[in-house]
Amino acid sequence: MKKFSNILIASDIDGTILWDAHYINPRNEERLRYFCENGGHFALSTGRNHTDIFPIMRRLGDYVNMPCVLCNGSYLYDTQKKTVLNPQYLESESLVALLREIRTDYDGRVGFRASFDSGFLVCEGDREILVRLRHYGLDHLAIPRPFEDFGREKLYKAVLISEPTLLSEVRARVAKYEGAFTFTTSDPYILEIQPKGVTKSFQFPYLKSLYGGAELWCIGDYNNDIEMLRGADVAVCPQTPSERSRKLPITRSATARTAHSPI
Repeated sequence: MKKFSNILIASDIDGTILWDAHYINPRNEERLRYFCENGGHFALSTGRNHTDIFPIMRRLGDYVNMPCVLCNGSYLYDTQKKTVLNPQYLESESLVALLREIRTDYDGRVGFRASFDSGFLVCEGDREILVRLRHYGLDHLAIPRPFEDFGREKLYKAVLISEPTLLSEVRARVAKYEGAFTFTTSDPYILEIQPKGVTKSFQFPYLKSLYGGAELWCIGDYNNDIEMLRGADVAVCPQTPSERSRKLPITRSATARTAHSPI
Protein backbone atom coordinates (compact mmCIF):
# COMPACT_ATOMS: atom_id res chain seq x y z
CA MET A 1 0.00 0.00 0.00
CA LYS A 2 1.30 3.43 -0.95
CA LYS A 3 1.64 6.38 1.41
CA PHE A 4 -1.75 8.02 0.65
CA SER A 5 -3.75 5.01 -0.54
CA ASN A 6 -6.48 5.44 2.06
CA ILE A 7 -7.01 9.19 1.56
CA LEU A 8 -9.41 10.95 -0.79
CA ILE A 9 -9.23 14.75 -1.20
CA ALA A 10 -12.10 16.79 -2.64
CA SER A 11 -11.48 20.50 -3.16
CA ASP A 12 -13.62 23.44 -4.17
CA ILE A 13 -12.28 25.32 -7.20
CA ASP A 14 -12.92 29.07 -6.97
CA GLY A 15 -11.04 30.81 -4.19
CA THR A 16 -9.39 27.56 -3.05
CA ILE A 17 -7.41 25.48 -5.55
CA LEU A 18 -8.01 28.07 -8.28
CA TRP A 19 -7.25 31.74 -7.80
CA ASP A 20 -9.10 34.49 -9.69
CA ALA A 21 -10.94 31.92 -11.87
CA HIS A 22 -7.82 30.92 -13.82
CA TYR A 23 -4.65 30.54 -11.76
CA ILE A 24 -3.48 27.49 -9.85
CA ASN A 25 -0.25 27.82 -7.91
CA PRO A 26 2.46 25.63 -9.53
CA ARG A 27 3.49 24.45 -6.05
CA ASN A 28 -0.03 23.14 -5.48
CA GLU A 29 0.08 21.32 -8.83
CA GLU A 30 3.38 19.75 -7.87
CA ARG A 31 2.04 18.58 -4.52
CA LEU A 32 -1.13 17.19 -6.07
CA ARG A 33 0.91 15.12 -8.51
CA TYR A 34 3.03 13.84 -5.63
CA PHE A 35 -0.14 12.96 -3.68
CA CYS A 36 -1.63 11.02 -6.60
CA GLU A 37 1.65 9.29 -7.53
CA ASN A 38 1.78 8.01 -3.95
CA GLY A 39 -1.65 6.41 -3.96
CA GLY A 40 -3.90 9.36 -3.09
CA HIS A 41 -7.10 10.22 -4.94
CA PHE A 42 -8.04 13.82 -5.76
CA ALA A 43 -11.20 15.37 -7.19
CA LEU A 44 -12.89 18.72 -7.57
CA SER A 45 -16.04 19.50 -5.59
CA THR A 46 -17.74 22.49 -7.13
CA GLY A 47 -20.93 24.20 -8.19
CA ARG A 48 -19.62 24.12 -11.76
CA ASN A 49 -20.66 21.46 -14.28
CA HIS A 50 -18.48 19.23 -16.45
CA THR A 51 -18.58 21.51 -19.50
CA ASP A 52 -17.45 24.37 -17.25
CA ILE A 53 -14.43 22.83 -15.52
CA PHE A 54 -12.35 21.74 -18.51
CA PRO A 55 -11.74 25.23 -19.97
CA ILE A 56 -10.42 26.59 -16.66
CA MET A 57 -8.56 23.49 -15.42
CA ARG A 58 -6.64 22.69 -18.58
CA ARG A 59 -4.36 20.01 -17.13
CA LEU A 60 -7.15 18.30 -15.25
CA GLY A 61 -5.93 14.82 -16.08
CA ASP A 62 -2.57 15.43 -14.39
CA TYR A 63 -4.02 15.28 -10.89
CA VAL A 64 -7.77 14.55 -10.91
CA ASN A 65 -7.99 10.77 -10.58
CA MET A 66 -11.40 10.13 -9.01
CA PRO A 67 -14.93 11.27 -9.92
CA CYS A 68 -15.61 14.96 -9.28
CA VAL A 69 -18.57 16.27 -7.26
CA LEU A 70 -20.29 18.69 -9.64
CA CYS A 71 -23.27 21.07 -9.51
CA ASN A 72 -22.94 21.14 -5.71
CA GLY A 73 -23.54 17.41 -5.44
CA SER A 74 -26.18 16.85 -8.12
CA TYR A 75 -23.89 14.30 -9.78
CA LEU A 76 -20.44 12.78 -9.90
CA TYR A 77 -18.40 13.01 -13.09
CA ASP A 78 -15.58 10.70 -14.16
CA THR A 79 -13.26 13.07 -16.06
CA GLN A 80 -11.31 10.20 -17.64
CA LYS A 81 -14.26 8.15 -18.89
CA LYS A 82 -16.41 11.30 -19.33
CA THR A 83 -19.40 9.67 -17.68
CA VAL A 84 -22.03 10.93 -15.23
CA LEU A 85 -22.55 8.94 -12.02
CA ASN A 86 -25.50 9.01 -9.60
CA PRO A 87 -27.34 12.00 -11.15
CA GLN A 88 -30.02 13.95 -9.26
CA TYR A 89 -32.40 16.27 -11.12
CA LEU A 90 -34.48 19.34 -10.31
CA GLU A 91 -38.24 18.91 -9.99
CA SER A 92 -39.34 20.59 -13.21
CA GLU A 93 -42.89 21.75 -12.41
CA SER A 94 -41.84 23.71 -9.31
CA LEU A 95 -38.77 25.09 -11.09
CA VAL A 96 -40.82 26.46 -13.97
CA ALA A 97 -43.26 28.06 -11.50
CA LEU A 98 -40.38 29.68 -9.58
CA LEU A 99 -38.63 30.96 -12.70
CA ARG A 100 -41.87 32.27 -14.19
CA GLU A 101 -42.50 34.27 -11.04
CA ILE A 102 -38.98 35.74 -11.07
CA ARG A 103 -39.19 36.47 -14.77
CA THR A 104 -42.54 38.27 -14.40
CA ASP A 105 -41.87 40.25 -11.24
CA TYR A 106 -38.26 41.32 -11.83
CA ASP A 107 -38.50 42.11 -15.55
CA GLY A 108 -35.01 41.13 -16.68
CA ARG A 109 -33.18 42.38 -13.59
CA VAL A 110 -32.49 38.80 -12.48
CA GLY A 111 -30.84 36.42 -14.92
CA PHE A 112 -31.14 32.66 -14.74
CA ARG A 113 -29.51 29.61 -16.24
CA ALA A 114 -29.60 25.88 -15.62
CA SER A 115 -26.91 23.23 -15.91
CA PHE A 116 -27.62 20.19 -18.05
CA ASP A 117 -25.59 17.71 -20.08
CA SER A 118 -24.95 20.12 -22.95
CA GLY A 119 -23.86 23.16 -20.93
CA PHE A 120 -25.97 26.08 -19.69
CA LEU A 121 -29.63 26.31 -20.66
CA VAL A 122 -30.56 29.99 -20.85
CA CYS A 123 -33.80 31.67 -21.75
CA GLU A 124 -33.93 33.41 -25.12
CA GLY A 125 -33.49 37.14 -24.63
CA ASP A 126 -31.96 36.86 -21.14
CA ARG A 127 -29.29 39.53 -21.57
CA GLU A 128 -28.39 39.62 -17.86
CA ILE A 129 -27.18 36.03 -17.81
CA LEU A 130 -25.30 36.34 -21.11
CA VAL A 131 -23.42 39.40 -19.82
CA ARG A 132 -22.40 37.46 -16.69
CA LEU A 133 -21.29 34.40 -18.67
CA ARG A 134 -19.35 36.57 -21.09
CA HIS A 135 -17.53 38.20 -18.16
CA TYR A 136 -16.19 34.77 -17.16
CA GLY A 137 -15.51 33.66 -20.74
CA LEU A 138 -18.25 31.04 -20.60
CA ASP A 139 -20.82 32.50 -22.99
CA HIS A 140 -19.90 29.83 -25.57
CA LEU A 141 -21.51 27.28 -23.25
CA ALA A 142 -24.86 29.12 -23.26
CA ILE A 143 -27.65 27.39 -25.18
CA PRO A 144 -30.60 29.76 -25.66
CA ARG A 145 -33.98 28.05 -25.69
CA PRO A 146 -37.63 29.07 -25.20
CA PHE A 147 -38.62 29.43 -21.55
CA GLU A 148 -40.78 26.29 -21.79
CA ASP A 149 -37.65 24.14 -22.28
CA PHE A 150 -36.74 24.59 -18.63
CA GLY A 151 -39.52 22.13 -17.90
CA ARG A 152 -38.55 19.64 -20.60
CA GLU A 153 -34.85 19.01 -19.95
CA LYS A 154 -33.24 17.05 -17.12
CA LEU A 155 -31.56 19.81 -15.13
CA TYR A 156 -28.94 19.35 -12.44
CA LYS A 157 -28.97 22.86 -10.99
CA ALA A 158 -30.40 26.32 -11.70
CA VAL A 159 -28.82 29.67 -10.86
CA LEU A 160 -30.32 33.12 -10.30
CA ILE A 161 -27.89 36.00 -10.80
CA SER A 162 -28.26 39.67 -9.87
CA GLU A 163 -26.89 42.38 -7.60
CA PRO A 164 -26.53 41.23 -3.96
CA THR A 165 -29.21 43.54 -2.56
CA LEU A 166 -31.80 42.46 -5.11
CA LEU A 167 -30.77 38.82 -4.79
CA SER A 168 -31.38 39.00 -1.03
CA GLU A 169 -34.94 40.10 -1.78
CA VAL A 170 -35.31 37.26 -4.29
CA ARG A 171 -34.05 34.73 -1.74
CA ALA A 172 -36.79 35.72 0.69
CA ARG A 173 -39.31 35.59 -2.14
CA VAL A 174 -38.49 31.99 -3.13
CA ALA A 175 -38.47 30.63 0.44
CA LYS A 176 -41.91 29.13 -0.23
CA TYR A 177 -40.21 26.66 -2.64
CA GLU A 178 -37.98 25.14 0.04
CA GLY A 179 -40.17 22.03 0.05
CA ALA A 180 -39.01 21.31 -3.50
CA PHE A 181 -35.40 22.58 -3.58
CA THR A 182 -32.23 23.18 -1.64
CA PHE A 183 -30.93 26.76 -1.93
CA THR A 184 -27.34 27.87 -1.41
CA THR A 185 -24.88 30.57 -2.46
CA SER A 186 -21.42 30.35 -3.99
CA ASP A 187 -20.96 34.09 -4.47
CA PRO A 188 -22.81 37.26 -3.30
CA TYR A 189 -24.19 37.62 -6.84
CA ILE A 190 -25.42 34.02 -7.20
CA LEU A 191 -28.33 32.07 -5.70
CA GLU A 192 -28.17 28.37 -6.55
CA ILE A 193 -31.13 26.01 -6.76
CA GLN A 194 -30.45 22.29 -6.32
CA PRO A 195 -32.59 19.16 -6.03
CA LYS A 196 -34.14 18.80 -2.57
CA GLY A 197 -31.64 17.41 -0.07
CA VAL A 198 -28.66 17.77 -2.39
CA THR A 199 -25.49 19.49 -1.19
CA LYS A 200 -21.81 18.78 -1.86
CA SER A 201 -21.90 16.11 0.86
CA PHE A 202 -24.79 14.23 -0.79
CA GLN A 203 -22.44 12.18 -2.97
CA PHE A 204 -20.01 11.26 -0.18
CA PRO A 205 -21.46 7.80 0.67
CA TYR A 206 -21.49 6.84 -3.02
CA LEU A 207 -17.99 8.24 -3.58
CA LYS A 208 -16.47 6.54 -0.53
CA SER A 209 -18.06 3.23 -1.51
CA LEU A 210 -16.01 3.32 -4.73
CA TYR A 211 -12.80 3.40 -2.67
CA GLY A 212 -13.55 0.97 0.15
CA GLY A 213 -14.55 3.61 2.67
CA ALA A 214 -11.29 5.60 2.49
CA GLU A 215 -10.93 8.74 4.60
CA LEU A 216 -12.30 11.86 2.88
CA TRP A 217 -10.57 15.22 3.29
CA CYS A 218 -12.36 18.34 1.98
CA ILE A 219 -11.26 21.90 1.21
CA GLY A 220 -13.81 24.72 0.85
CA ASP A 221 -14.37 28.38 1.59
CA TYR A 222 -17.93 29.48 0.86
CA ASN A 223 -21.52 28.82 1.89
CA ASN A 224 -22.09 26.04 -0.66
CA ASP A 225 -19.13 24.23 0.95
CA ILE A 226 -20.55 24.17 4.49
CA GLU A 227 -22.28 20.77 4.31
CA MET A 228 -19.23 19.31 2.58
CA LEU A 229 -16.97 20.52 5.39
CA ARG A 230 -19.36 19.19 8.02
CA GLY A 231 -19.51 15.79 6.34
CA ALA A 232 -15.75 15.39 5.82
CA ASP A 233 -13.46 13.23 7.89
CA VAL A 234 -10.98 16.12 7.76
CA ALA A 235 -12.16 19.60 6.73
CA VAL A 236 -9.91 22.52 5.82
CA CYS A 237 -10.66 26.18 5.09
CA PRO A 238 -8.27 28.67 3.49
CA GLN A 239 -7.40 31.85 5.40
CA THR A 240 -10.28 33.86 3.93
CA PRO A 241 -13.52 31.83 4.12
CA SER A 242 -17.02 33.29 4.05
CA GLU A 243 -18.42 34.47 7.36
CA ARG A 244 -20.70 31.41 7.68
CA SER A 245 -17.81 29.03 6.93
CA ARG A 246 -15.64 30.80 9.50
CA LYS A 247 -18.25 30.11 12.21
CA LEU A 248 -18.42 26.35 11.64
CA PRO A 249 -17.95 24.51 14.95
CA ILE A 250 -14.84 22.38 15.39
CA THR A 251 -15.95 18.82 16.12
CA ARG A 252 -13.98 15.71 16.99
CA SER A 253 -15.35 12.18 17.29
CA ALA A 254 -14.45 8.62 16.40
CA THR A 255 -15.78 9.14 12.88
CA ALA A 256 -15.18 12.81 12.11
CA ARG A 257 -12.45 15.37 12.62
CA THR A 258 -12.84 18.99 11.57
CA ALA A 259 -10.12 21.59 11.57
CA HIS A 260 -9.64 25.07 10.16
CA SER A 261 -6.15 25.60 8.79
CA PRO A 262 -4.52 27.87 6.20
CA ILE A 263 -3.52 26.11 2.99
